[in-house]
Amino acid sequence: MNQIASILALLVGIMSIVAGGKAMRGWNPGYSVLTWLPVYNFVMGILALIPAVLIWMNHRYAMITSITTLGIHAIVLLILFTAFRDKVAYQSLAAMVFRLATWVAVIALMYFQALKGI
Repeated sequence: MNQIASILALLVGIMSIVAGGKAMRGWNPGYSVLTWLPVYNFVMGILALIPAVLIWMNHRYAMITSITTLGIHAIVLLILFTAFRDKVAYQSLAAMVFRLATWVAVIALMYFQALKGI
């Protein structure tokens, strides 16, 4: 299960790097993009590779880095829903919800793997 979790974390990280990188280079997705959001997506995509590798290695810090990543995404989503509600595109919110759901799935897989080991 940890390998599946690691691959999910890796894929969502790569997707964030690609989407954030394209938007930072001027790609216009057809909707309004907050100027800081592509940078956030790109940076968090790179940082998501850390827990992905740690999960694969079954490292003792894999769970805490995954929970931290989930927490950061949750905080940013909350900020988007509150402070930028009238400025953020629906697609940006949907992408953030997707990231959040993926990290919940990653953590759930890790949790069930840990239960099997007890």
